[in-house]
Amino acid sequence: MSRKKGKPNPEPAVTVPGLPLSWLKAAYKFHTYAYRDPRSAFASAMGSPVVSPTTVLLGIASTLFSLGKESEAKSFLGVVHHCNVVVDAPDGVIFFRAFHQLRRYETDKYDKQNPRLGLTNINQGTREYGLVEGQTTVYVGIPEEHRVVAEVAELALTNLGHLGTHDSMCSLVGNVENCSEPKAVVYMPPEQWKTNIQSGCTAVTLSRFKNIPLESTLPHWWMAGGKDTEQVPYFIKGRFEGTSRGKIYRKN
Repeated sequence: MSRKKGKPNPEPAVTVPGLPLSWLKAAYKFHTYAYRDPRSAFASAMGSPVVSPTTVLLGIASTLFSLGKESEAKSFLGVVHHCNVVVDAPDGVIFFRAFHQLRRYETDKYDKQNPRLGLTNINQGTREYGLVEGQTTVYVGIPEEHRVVAEVAELALTNLGHLGTHDSMCSLVGNVENCSEPKAVVYMPPEQWKTNIQSGCTAVTLSRFKNIPLESTLPHWWMAGGKDTEQVPYFIKGRFEGTSRGKIYRKN
């Protein structure tokens, strides 16, 4: 009796060593704060006290585009999969839910005839906003061999006007600085916390770029991200407390 051949064992994953990085540091105060947990739907967006690595990196590219530096923005996106981001959470955030009623224009973006073209459609939903205590500090590591990209990233971080949703407005505190790798900041992806789980931390789901080159720049970016990104649990310092009116995040 013949025996079925088993499937060959998969090849072991090969870890590609990271490139040496030069780090930039920028601290921000939020006037209004809203960042949607990437797992949640737009109509019932849950808030997170820290933003994702993709949010920071795409915010840099978006700022460069808004400054008219298209070629610099595309150059940055060309190396974004080699960049690293660390976010130091603020001292605390009080979250509350707000009711949204958005009026959107009907379009033909799906390449088919739309009889309501030019009219408006009303979408309703809720979103968690946050009242932030303290400042959020962002660290961006860029490959040392791309010094020009690091210079334009510094320009973008200096002029960054929002971080999170478009109405999550922020202002730079002081200047953008060069710094060493922020090893003391707790913003740990799975590769780190699986071997070094610390007490006094909580897990949040964030989005990051995979270690693969991005496809060509598109005229839009889907809210759910693309195949260039992935959602993974990060550990941050602090904890959440639930209340009858919302949740509270405390770092210490």
